[in-house]
Amino acid sequence: MMKNMHHGGVYCHDIDETIRWYEGLGFRVLFRTNAMEGDKPLKMAWIKAGADVVLELLEQEDKSTVDAAGQTQNHIAVRVDDIEAFAALLREKGIAIEAGPFATTLEFDRPLTDEDAATFEQFGEAGLNLKIMFFRGINGERFEVVQDNLGAL
Repeated sequence: MMKNMHHGGVYCHDIDETIRWYEGLGFRVLFRTNAMEGDKPLKMAWIKAGADVVLELLEQEDKSTVDAAGQTQNHIAVRVDDIEAFAALLREKGIAIEAGPFATTLEFDRPLTDEDAATFEQFGEAGLNLKIMFFRGINGERFEVVQDNLGAL
């Protein structure tokens, strides 16, 4: 049975350049290794930010894999405490913000009750309170940055 998200995989053109880019956003390298993906050599690095944001970076000799992956992956979502501060960090690094940050409210399919307090830190009839924005990583990967009122997620 699934418990929680383990990691997101990102194909990259140049793993060393990608690691440096992510380190600028506060990630640290957990480990690096070489492997095989089918009959193709594969460079791998696992990086982490915060308590549980883990990405697996993958570089193949055949760069068409990177381009194909960029056409299929929708986004990787990460949670922040202060979306405005994170947006300032992106601007400082010269990273374009694709959309946002903006506030939105998603209405629920049912009224929430006290039983929902384990999942939602704050709730009311309005639903889920979000601030979100989107930006692209160095290899075209799309990130959603979320500041929300979800507790247990």
